Amino acid sequence: MSLSQVSRVIKPFVVAVKHIFMTPVTVKYPYERIENVTGENFRYDPKAGIAYPGFKGRHVLHLNKCTGCSLCDIACQNISEAITMVYGFNVFLHFDKAFYDALKKGEKTVVELMEALVDSLSPKQRSEPNLSVSHPVIPVAWSDIRSVQQKDGGYEWKLNLDPIYDYRSEAVIEKHFSEFLRWCSENGWSVKPITVEGADKEDEYHEISRDDLKIRLGVVKIDEGKPQNKKSYFPSVDYGRCVFCGFCVDACPFYALEMSPEYELSATDRISLYYDPKKLASPPRTQPPAELGWFERLQLILRGG
Repeated sequence: MSLSQVSRVIKPFVVAVKHIFMTPVTVKYPYERIENVTGENFRYDPKAGIAYPGFKGRHVLHLNKCTGCSLCDIACQNISEAITMVYGFNVFLHFDKAFYDALKKGEKTVVELMEALVDSLSPKQRSEPNLSVSHPVIPVAWSDIRSVQQKDGGYEWKLNLDPIYDYRSEAVIEKHFSEFLRWCSENGWSVKPITVEGADKEDEYHEISRDDLKIRLGVVKIDEGKPQNKKSYFPSVDYGRCVFCGFCVDACPFYALEMSPEYELSATDRISLYYDPKKLASPPRTQPPAELGWFERLQLILRGG
């Protein structure tokens, strides 16, 4: 073996021994933070035409400034398609006194219909994620029959507890009520879309009838009461797709969107990575990291920290 060959064998061991006595340069996250990370938000001033430097973390949406122009969504297209413009919807079930009395009496056809509705809205355990959709289907917290209230000579049941955000009312029907409507059609109930006078163009109504019994399923857009955004049309972000490029912030001409220093967005499922407008409007988390216990401190000492 030549001297050069011996050198090539020994040199890696020498480098390894040197590193044993060197202080680790790895940041001990989450107990340590990078010191040069700015606490400012990355934002764009449309009047000055200047983008201010800052950390590109979780988005912050200012609902009182957003006009629903969709420029952030357009800027995100062909990059990651993480932004979707959505409306907020409420879902109502309307029925008259005859239907309500039949339900209280326990008539078989009415009880079966309501059971089919409740069963279709119950969460289903899936062993595998649904990969057929580009964005995750967000589960909804549904109310129970005790939420029924008298209204306009009949009865109204608001099915959802929190707003349902989606890009169209048809999507709400398809994702959450298609199974129920299919059951109705297969079990002797007539299902047909109807128009309601004075309803918003984004609203959707379906009439479900059988003999003298009739109910109406309505998906109604929520008016957020923002004068600058009469459509109540706001962006949502899927962080399972977002690449944090900041183009959406640059594209916003009304300073309604910025990016905060919050970067701890990890989750064990895709659903938790979806932020609707309400969640985007919440202030970023600024909680300090957890304190080191004696075991963690001992580990850092043994590592040379």
